[in-house]
Amino acid sequence: MEILAPTTRIDWFRILDDVRREGFSLYEVAYYTSIPKSTLLGYKNAGHEPDHSTGDVILRFWSQVTLRNQGDAPRIPRMPSAAKLRR
Repeated sequence: MEILAPTTRIDWFRILDDVRREGFSLYEVAYYTSIPKSTLLGYKNAGHEPDHSTGDVILRFWSQVTLRNQGDAPRIPRMPSAAKLRR
């Protein structure tokens, strides 16, 4: 049996919180990214994850606002799914 180590995923709460700390409201983020505010709230508060293209837009906005590289985005560990463990 193979032991699977935790992977990481983007911490969307921290991404959007960093943007807020730089002075941008979710309304403004929605305006500049064309992503509905309700969708951004889902990423921030409900733990939803954006699809690849939407996540890329948010990361590019975060990078411009914080003057950090996209590769420096905050991450959190994610354990492999039970389905992967059974393989």
